[in-house]
Amino acid sequence: MEAVLSCIPAPIVGIDTLGIVRLCNNAMRQLFPDEAEGILGRKLTEVIMDSQLVNIVKTGQAEKWQKLSVGARGFLVNRSPLFVNGKLVGALASLYDFSELEQVSSELKSVRLLMEELDGIIESSFDGIYVTDGEGKTLRVNESYERITGLRRDEVIGSTMYDLVARGVFDQSASINVLATGEPTTLIQKINNGAVTVMASGKPLHDAAGNITRVVTTVRDLTELNRLRDELSAVGTLKSRYEEELRELKKQISGKENIVVQSPLMKGVLELALRLGSVDSTVLIQGESGTGKEVIASLIHRNSLRRDKPFVKINCAAIPEPLLESELFGYVRGAFTGARREGKLGLFEAADGGTLLLDEVGDLPLPLQVKLLRAVQERQIRRVGDTVPRNIDVRLLAATNQNLIELVEQKLFREDLYYRLNVVPVHVPPLRERKEDILIMVQSFLKQFCERHRRAKELHPSVMPMLLDYTWPGNVRELENIIERLMVTSVGPIITTDDLLPALCPVRHDGQTTHAEMFPLQGGSMREIVDNVKRTLLRAALAQHKTTRKAAEALGIDQSSVVRKAKKLNLRLHEDAGEAD
Repeated sequence: MEAVLSCIPAPIVGIDTLGIVRLCNNAMRQLFPDEAEGILGRKLTEVIMDSQLVNIVKTGQAEKWQKLSVGARGFLVNRSPLFVNGKLVGALASLYDFSELEQVSSELKSVRLLMEELDGIIESSFDGIYVTDGEGKTLRVNESYERITGLRRDEVIGSTMYDLVARGVFDQSASINVLATGEPTTLIQKINNGAVTVMASGKPLHDAAGNITRVVTTVRDLTELNRLRDELSAVGTLKSRYEEELRELKKQISGKENIVVQSPLMKGVLELALRLGSVDSTVLIQGESGTGKEVIASLIHRNSLRRDKPFVKINCAAIPEPLLESELFGYVRGAFTGARREGKLGLFEAADGGTLLLDEVGDLPLPLQVKLLRAVQERQIRRVGDTVPRNIDVRLLAATNQNLIELVEQKLFREDLYYRLNVVPVHVPPLRERKEDILIMVQSFLKQFCERHRRAKELHPSVMPMLLDYTWPGNVRELENIIERLMVTSVGPIITTDDLLPALCPVRHDGQTTHAEMFPLQGGSMREIVDNVKRTLLRAALAQHKTTRKAAEALGIDQSSVVRKAKKLNLRLHEDAGEAD
């Protein structure tokens, strides 16, 4: 018994019915190096105060994997009663070090993760993989092998390649050749009497002694390789055409939508639009006229899963009310006088699978709002004059320059439709709130119109401050129109403030012009507003005429007044040129 116990690495201790230690191996003794007299013959509780082994003597019931602390070390302990001729004579405990168990557990976990990773790699391979042992016995195949060959795993696993060749499953075997030669082999293999032809490449795996323990064979379908070769040839033929179409598409996008921004405010709008492309929610785009609501709608569609489907737009304010319903929902033959004999497809059906933009949705008549609400809720429409509903799959975008909440309060817009459309709101800020975009937009429009009209022109530095001071009631659309107007109407290669002022000042019925739209008059006291107007007029006059004398003549005041007002309004004058900063 002593010899047996000394060979066991785990600490073991045994007690009699009185709790006296009667058995103790070397591993147990090493836990108590300071106990000079040893622990044999002593009560176990004197050595391990929290020992519960005595309870096993009392209950006669074993305990598995209980925690126990011996000094600073932690153990898991198994406690068992000892019987002799059916009589309980004591109890035995075996201890297992936590650190050793954790190390074993960690190693087992690493092995399990490695096996899972290896399985994942093998199964994810596009090529077929066939593995045999050193005797040619099939150990595993992956899913791609089943797909390529048409053979199921249970048809080959467990069988040797020699048996499979003899049964005619394979005409020859790369695994057999590798086992015979010890070298990698590649061959053309026919499966099930030539039903499938593959290219098989086998490679041996050796142990430390140089013996072949595994043969790994990769399999490729020659039919699939030939198809891929033909497709590659076709891709090469179409490459130039696709590149040309891509260039044309880029021109259309950049020319039509002209998305150039610099301001953090507008960058946030574009980032939101891009995120909305990945979902299918209804979006309500709000903003003043000319801010680019349709551009945002197009951006959402082009980055959505529906990008290859139709993008249909309708301006609800531009179509007469009697025709709007048939435009949206279509009509059947004989629906009304003047209807086409074959009927007509509505815009909802035309956009099926794609995106429908309802521009100026705030102008939608109330009776039609009810039918639109039904279409949004039920994903069904009914043509004018028809009794059968039609299912539709349309991503709905709506845009308006009106305050729909105010329209709801005025009973001009249905509240339930508003909440159906306002799933995800997007507000496009006016140009006056994002003046950082003006400079980059001006440069973009200038380049665009130079190319379109085949002219080379540039802006004088004095023009940009005036463009930045302008309130832009027409927003981006007005800016684009003014740049094109300056491009085609200015005389010289340099666009000056003389060219800009007539473009910014609208003409009254009497032929005179006014600066009313040019200056921001919102907010502040009357004195502040007047000072802003004076400051802008002085800056524009000084930038245009260069000297205080000429600026005074243009404004109809004397030169001293120009100097005095400029200093009062904190406009610094250069003495040499008489210009204001």
